[in-house]
Amino acid sequence: MSVKTIVAGLFVGSALFAAPALAGEGPFTADQVKKGLTEYNTHCRTCHAKDGKGALGPALHGDTFKSRFGGQSWADIRTWIHDNMPQTAPGTLSDDQLNVLTAYTMSLNGYTPGQTELSADTAKTVTLEK
Repeated sequence: MSVKTIVAGLFVGSALFAAPALAGEGPFTADQVKKGLTEYNTHCRTCHAKDGKGALGPALHGDTFKSRFGGQSWADIRTWIHDNMPQTAPGTLSDDQLNVLTAYTMSLNGYTPGQTELSADTAKTVTLEK
């Protein structure tokens, strides 16, 4: 093996470790995501469109979402949803609705379900990647 091949291999290998990590496992369950989709379709889809792509309201994933909420805890995002959404009736979503809607939103942002249910307390333990 030539020195060029070894150096090229080391360069590529180190680039893989330097690549940004994908969003990880979240403190929410697959059942919460499923329930979150139902709540989303009831309370959010009219403004945020199918799959949170954005329409009257902004997208719930991607650069716009991350520029607004990146670096904040999921608890902060959950509180923001409670205080501002749905736009026609802010403050009306129950804790269970907030938990499943936050879980669904985080799944749109690449987080995968885990074994722990999302709650107001577990939401404090995770920060949305920038």
